[in-house]
Amino acid sequence: MNVRSIILGFVLGLPAVGLLVFGPRGRPDVPPDRTVIRYWEKWTGVEGAAMQRIVDRFNATVGAEHGLWVDYQALGDVDRRMLIATAGGDPPDVAGLPDRFVPPYADQGALHPLDDLATEFGLDLAAFKPIWLDICRFDGTLYALPSTPYTIALYYNRQLFRDAGLDPDRPPRTPAELNEYARRLTRMTANNPQDPNDARIVQLGFTVSPAMLGWWHWVWPYFFDGPLWDGRHFTLDAPGTHAALAWIRELRAALGNERVLQFEGTAGAIESAQNPFLSGRLAMVFQGPWLANWARVYAPDLDYGVARFPSVDPERPHVFASMDVLVIPAGARRPREAMIFLAYLLRQDVMEELCQAHGKVSPYRTPRPEFLAGHPNPHIRLFDELAASPYAFGYPKMPTWAEAWAELLYLLETLLRDARDPAEAVRATQAKVDGVVDHYERMADRRRQQESPRPPGASHGESP
Repeated sequence: MNVRSIILGFVLGLPAVGLLVFGPRGRPDVPPDRTVIRYWEKWTGVEGAAMQRIVDRFNATVGAEHGLWVDYQALGDVDRRMLIATAGGDPPDVAGLPDRFVPPYADQGALHPLDDLATEFGLDLAAFKPIWLDICRFDGTLYALPSTPYTIALYYNRQLFRDAGLDPDRPPRTPAELNEYARRLTRMTANNPQDPNDARIVQLGFTVSPAMLGWWHWVWPYFFDGPLWDGRHFTLDAPGTHAALAWIRELRAALGNERVLQFEGTAGAIESAQNPFLSGRLAMVFQGPWLANWARVYAPDLDYGVARFPSVDPERPHVFASMDVLVIPAGARRPREAMIFLAYLLRQDVMEELCQAHGKVSPYRTPRPEFLAGHPNPHIRLFDELAASPYAFGYPKMPTWAEAWAELLYLLETLLRDARDPAEAVRATQAKVDGVVDHYERMADRRRQQESPRPPGASHGESP
């Protein structure tokens, strides 16, 4: 498979040259009897230090036994660098990626299939929760292994619930209830009490805005039973999407869209005391388990609860699940040696040490009691239980997801500003992404034809 031509010609273009020249080259002092395994990862800071401790322990124990040495390098744009290095014929042996890159990279031939290696090295894949294993597969093949996973839930301020006359032990269970709670949890003030149009929001109940902690701008149709990808087609223009947009617009209209926009423009840095949820200005937020780490540092007295995010049908609890993954790039020089390191890293005690340090959930079906008991997030059991939901969903497995993601962000941002008719905007976005998917499939078909074996008797001038 000609990965170089696929990636350099179709995906990356000229920036590849600079990154190949100026990419990571550093190497620590390595004992002379060791074979180096190059491991590229995105983590720095506390998260990077946690992984470095594990790497150091491997190098001193299992690595020493097998004559291996893992060279850990933290790169801010590891996904791009890995793809470029793979195209250039010099990829790392292991890379850590966000899970959304598995489908496009696998489809472009940039990842080494792992089913046979997993079997050979005795990895018990059945020990992982189904959602995490499903995320690691594309088109029926295992291309990644679980690293630090997480689910997203509804955090809510229990004291603000009390102040609004709401039961802090009874969070909203449906989107309609969430809107009702959000209205009751929103407070306004006015410079001129005689002028109702002068009111401004000082405390907001909830928002889906990407400008204020709404990182996952595309998930809302799922809570209305509306997936975005059926395996072959983008399915935005469907009842679930229209119901989700009606739910969003209903709340904003009730509060006054201009007031909401003004408030959303005041969002502080997410990992700081100015985080609107931590400062008590946002009553409910859709976030991951790491928010507890920030609360412990910046708002230690905050009284908050956590619940699954409401679904239109409470009996079908949809849950967004995502994670970092570990891959072996196509063309890696030492895939078998890399698997020795990955098998060590995926030991339950080792992986749960890493997940605990990152404030994430365990990928295993049954976490060890000490993992749950010693976790910095007091609500980690809920996040773990959410991952077991049969309605858990991850990023759509679209090779063209990056383009769809950008179009969905534009769609939501314009609708939040009342700049487009919702039905017309959805149809236009559906048509645009359909065009992207169709173009990609035509290119992929052409690539497959070029890579297929030449028929017997065909001359070099004939098309395969």
